[in-house]
Amino acid sequence: MRKVEFKNFRNEILRGFVHEPRKIKGAVILLHGFPGNCKSLKTLARWLKFAGFLTLRFDFSGTRLSEGNFEDKLMSKEVKEIKSSVDFLSSNYKFKKLYLIGFSTGAIDLSLYAWKDKRIDRIVLSGGVADLVKCINYDFNKNQIKEFKEKGFIVYSRPGSWYHNKRLKRGFYEEFFKLNVKNSLHKLKKPILILHGSKDTTVPIENAKEIYDAANEPKKLMIIKGADHKFSKLRHKLKSFREIVKFFNNDKIK
Repeated sequence: MRKVEFKNFRNEILRGFVHEPRKIKGAVILLHGFPGNCKSLKTLARWLKFAGFLTLRFDFSGTRLSEGNFEDKLMSKEVKEIKSSVDFLSSNYKFKKLYLIGFSTGAIDLSLYAWKDKRIDRIVLSGGVADLVKCINYDFNKNQIKEFKEKGFIVYSRPGSWYHNKRLKRGFYEEFFKLNVKNSLHKLKKPILILHGSKDTTVPIENAKEIYDAANEPKKLMIIKGADHKFSKLRHKLKSFREIVKFFNNDKIK
């Protein structure tokens, strides 16, 4: 594992880690959710490394390791930072295939971006959504929405978390009404694997089915039986890891 850093389009430094196998079968970029960070993706990155995949995990701007302010977070900004990560990996390493995996909000970001970049061969969306307006209440409660409208920001109260007492501006909330995930999925012409836990109470399972309906072939929907949003139990993690590697190694998918 090696620490790396690269700049986004605003010249802010994004920091993360590269897990490099002895022989590179392909490359993978992992995209964390909101308000998570890349630390949660360490186990998957190690698994992918042992499976032969060069793997990059990094923090989006405004998140723990990287520069930028949390209060200025925007999904549209993270979408542009995906390009920065692809540029970095493509410029510094040699590989034939590139795969991206997005988790939760990272899956939203990836859905919005993947159709634009010909360098990406396949994508995996885990715990994502297709209709942003419908899922506002997944991230924000009624009081927070009221504060966004009246104050222009909210302040998180999550003792013990890295974002405790941090402010988030209304712009993040407003993008739920501006960004069109379904339209981007309609434009995507790459193989896609959709992962979701059957017991996901954070993002209900019908969202995975909506993503599947919006996406083009070739596509696969894999429901992990009994799993929650984060695949918290080890057996659910391992099941998802195996499905991901199998999807990347399947040469019959074009």
